[in-house]
Amino acid sequence: MEFGIGGRVAIVSGGSRGIGRAIATQLAADGAKVVLTARSEPGLAATAAALEADYPGQIAAVSADMRRIDAIDAVVAFANERFGPVGIAVSNVIGHVIDSGKEGKGPGAGTFSTIATADYREEFEHLLVSAWALAEAVIPDMRRQRWGRILNIGSGVAREPTKDLPHVLPNVVRPAVAGLYRMLARELAPDGITVNNILTGAILTERNRSYWEWLAKERQLPVEEVRRTMTDSIPARRMGEPSEMAAVAAFLASEHGRNITGQSIHVDGGIHRHL
Repeated sequence: MEFGIGGRVAIVSGGSRGIGRAIATQLAADGAKVVLTARSEPGLAATAAALEADYPGQIAAVSADMRRIDAIDAVVAFANERFGPVGIAVSNVIGHVIDSGKEGKGPGAGTFSTIATADYREEFEHLLVSAWALAEAVIPDMRRQRWGRILNIGSGVAREPTKDLPHVLPNVVRPAVAGLYRMLARELAPDGITVNNILTGAILTERNRSYWEWLAKERQLPVEEVRRTMTDSIPARRMGEPSEMAAVAAFLASEHGRNITGQSIHVDGGIHRHL
């Protein structure tokens, strides 16, 4: 299938590994010029080198904390200088809660009454402000081109809050991001710009594997039992792959996805039950 994005310029945040790397790889395979961003310079450099070997002249990388507005503006300026005006922007920023659980430490439990106000504010900055600021930074480029694709990599809790998360914050902030994208979609549709939210389920990434290890330790269970319980709860009876998230992102970024906007699309094996 010809996706019609050859030569388009894409920014993919969180692009050094997992879902972000898979999306960057797929966009490059479809002919886009891709700017990768991530906070970890060594991991980012290694990913960029690997992709550049496969897609010479299509890959650039810049270390940035995409939760900061000044860093986002700098990345967009870098993309313009290196490749030209941005046509595809993928916001793939993890939350403060999950980030605090990196390396298998786990995010810790938290209810409405036990979470500090500072934690609410930080989750808001991580998830909502980062998505808002990236969209704001690329919209002028897209309006001039009369073409654009804005994507956010979110979570199924945006549409169906879950008690399985050990922390209430994603249940609060993720729906706000989905609301922002629905609002932007209506505003930007006349300019040929689509805005969509892709919602994950249980995807086999390094970060999720670390989380499952932490959860197994908390519950004093073998890791395989925790994973088996999760898998059994999925109608498809399997975990998702990052490449499956990337395939949906690439379609939405393509010419074929031009009439899909304002949507929150699950890639979850059917686990969410809302209409």
